Amino acid sequence: MVGECSICGTREALPFTCRFCGETFCLEHRLPEQHQCPGLISFREKARREGRLYVPLEEERERKKVIPVIPGISFVRRNYALTLLALIVISFILKLIPGYSDLFALYPRNIVDRPWTLVSYIFIHASPFHLFFNMFFLFFFGPELERRIGGRHFLVVFFLSGVFAAFGYIFWSFFTGSSIPGVGASGALYGIFACLAVLAPRLQVYFYFIPIRITYALILFALFDILLIGSKDMIAHAAHLSGLAVGLGLGFRLKQKSFYKFLGLFFKSFAFF
Repeated sequence: MVGECSICGTREALPFTCRFCGETFCLEHRLPEQHQCPGLISFREKARREGRLYVPLEEERERKKVIPVIPGISFVRRNYALTLLALIVISFILKLIPGYSDLFALYPRNIVDRPWTLVSYIFIHASPFHLFFNMFFLFFFGPELERRIGGRHFLVVFFLSGVFAAFGYIFWSFFTGSSIPGVGASGALYGIFACLAVLAPRLQVYFYFIPIRITYALILFALFDILLIGSKDMIAHAAHLSGLAVGLGLGFRLKQKSFYKFLGLFFKSFAFF
């Protein structure tokens, strides 16, 4: 029976079926720890409650000290994508403070004096609709990528895509003479989407309620930004394409098991400056 790995898309003649989540995997991703199995977490929690899993006394005491005030907060704490989502929503609320947005938005001509805005602009959004659209995207695709590559790798993809999206926006702003500040997590989210498309090219997504492969959706998004990059629609198309390019590069490196080699080459490149 030929099956397809839910993580990398590899086709196996004898795929492994996880007894915790029920999905199929290749030899590399067959263990629950290798595919961030959500069913394993639920199984362990159930076993602890029923007394079938031994928990050391000190660990049990530490676990009981953490009492979630808001339902679901413990799940968010274990998920970097949802933690980022919560921080971005909080940042949007803080916009009520006078001068908050101006302090953290990305102003291309002031980047030397305000280098922190290469990251902080990701957490600023222009309107409730802007926030809702980006957080809707992060809610669905962020945890999916994090489950496949792990939390630390996910954060690297998110922030590297966001920072290079900022550089792309700065370059385009100097080229066009624009002084409009850049805000929003779109560039970082394009990186997440592109990385996920490389790692799971057969993943089905809905594009205007039509189910298509994620790779086709990515191509449509890229074409949209390329065609409108010179327009005056107040959308940072250059940032989108820059984040997408970084996401593709990281996705291919992750797939080739050369992620840390890629990071080493990236940081060594700064030795020339």
